[in-house]
Amino acid sequence: MLIYTYDNSLEGLLCCIFEAYTRKEQPDNIACEQGLQYQLEQVLYPVVTTDEHWQRVRNGIHKKLGRLAWQKIRACYCATDADKEMLIYRYLRQGFARGRVALDDISHPDILPIEELYRSVGMEQQRMIMFARFAKIESGDPRGIYCATINPKHSVLPLVMDHFSARFNVQPFVVYDEVHQLAGLSENGQWILSSAEDIQLPKISSDDEEYQNLWKSFYDAVCIPERINEKRRQAFMPKRLWKHLPEMRP
Repeated sequence: MLIYTYDNSLEGLLCCIFEAYTRKEQPDNIACEQGLQYQLEQVLYPVVTTDEHWQRVRNGIHKKLGRLAWQKIRACYCATDADKEMLIYRYLRQGFARGRVALDDISHPDILPIEELYRSVGMEQQRMIMFARFAKIESGDPRGIYCATINPKHSVLPLVMDHFSARFNVQPFVVYDEVHQLAGLSENGQWILSSAEDIQLPKISSDDEEYQNLWKSFYDAVCIPERINEKRRQAFMPKRLWKHLPEMRP
């Protein structure tokens, strides 16, 4: 069993695809080198991430399959599914072999899983945009620093940072993904990702607590208790998100 190992980055995965075509072989699996449990029947081939290689694959996707295909690959890589690497690899093999027409064949076993995964990641991305709640934290910065904590099912923080950075392009802020231990830091419309293991966020400023109480009072005031449909509400706003929503706190 031939296994390509890489550095757990999208660029690294694209380099694995480059190597597969260059070496004219089909790996049985592509796995992150961290935490991989080696078995005797496995043959490991470590793939080194090289700018020239992953850029050639990315440019090939844009040229032969289009921007939407690249958007789907980028989104699906943020999924938490254990076999996402091989799903992406098989999807691209079909696309490179048959062209854009292959990607419209959504009933194909190599195309359908990516379509389903893309919808799942896209839904989670929209949920994080809609339900992220920013609060001013205690800091020495006179402009104020705002922070939002999210708990997405998929690691969609790289996909939502563009939205927030464009919207709050003059406001420094942090978005903390407590599930995947990542933090997005933005200032002046530019953002970066940083590992955020075992961090403790500063307390919310006292004046922001007042704003949260006002928002909750407004939310309660416009609520019509007789028309509450818990099942319907949880379909749009899953209960796992409630702990970070001021309006849903007791």
